Amino acid sequence: MADNFTGFVKVRGAREHNLKDVSVDIPRDALVVFTGVSGSGKSSLAFGTLYAEAQRRYLESVSPYARRLFDQMSVPDVDEVDGLPPAVALQQQRGAPTTRSSVGSVTTLSNLLRMLYSRAGKYPRGHEELHAEDFSPNTPQGACPECHGLGRVYAVTERSMVPDDSLTIRERAIAAWPGAWQGQNLRDILTTMGIDIDVPWRDLPKKTRDWLLFTDEQPQVPVWAHSSLEEAKRAMRKKQEPDYMGTFTGARKYVLETFSKTQSASMKKRVSQFMESAECPMCGGKRLKRESLAVTFGATISPTSRGCRSSVSPK
Repeated sequence: MADNFTGFVKVRGAREHNLKDVSVDIPRDALVVFTGVSGSGKSSLAFGTLYAEAQRRYLESVSPYARRLFDQMSVPDVDEVDGLPPAVALQQQRGAPTTRSSVGSVTTLSNLLRMLYSRAGKYPRGHEELHAEDFSPNTPQGACPECHGLGRVYAVTERSMVPDDSLTIRERAIAAWPGAWQGQNLRDILTTMGIDIDVPWRDLPKKTRDWLLFTDEQPQVPVWAHSSLEEAKRAMRKKQEPDYMGTFTGARKYVLETFSKTQSASMKKRVSQFMESAECPMCGGKRLKRESLAVTFGATISPTSRGCRSSVSPK
């Protein structure tokens, strides 16, 4: 049974990480500093033991439904901790923000906000009850289907991907395509497909231009590296063994997939120059599906408002 009247948090037999059966009495209601050389166990005692145990005890008092919304720490390896109050941990850490990151997601405050809206939100008449996941733009259940939870829609146009239509494909008229080997691979694939990569872009048939830029098809074709159009035709007629099988990717598909999946900041920056961005017309930039945005939570504006209330939606 915890002794909350001694004025101390008593730790007995802490063995978390590099702690060796540490027992210590820590004053409550005081500023306490753990000092020591690197690897001496400061964080293991403060975060891995004290905070982990405080979190575990708190989460025992909440429902399993709410518990799964928290990033739970593992149960600490310690014999006994007495006199432990509820705790908040502020740790120095380097996050890895993405286009989906927000203050709420980085601090995990959005977990509590989502629960608030799902349990205490004001639902429109006839509106079915939503779960916490429905108020997150980072889940399939809650994300706006138009912008996929990003709040903005991105479009690529012929103008943005082909800034100079006097160039040929060999001269990299399709600027949005990758460079180096990947770009050469795509040009060799087009040669196999019978497209003249030495004709100015503006002189290619519009149907061909649109397919190269906007198709989602990804045909596989034999590639004879660095062959001319006539050499590739001759190789096909003679059924020569190709150097390899190449997979075609349209320019728009390449840009959008690279932007959404790459972990490289420089690559993301490169492809973003070929995209035109605008606020999502469906969610108005709020990132959630319409059903979630319809749920509001009333907040009193000020003590002098005499019951005047304002409705806000989660973001």
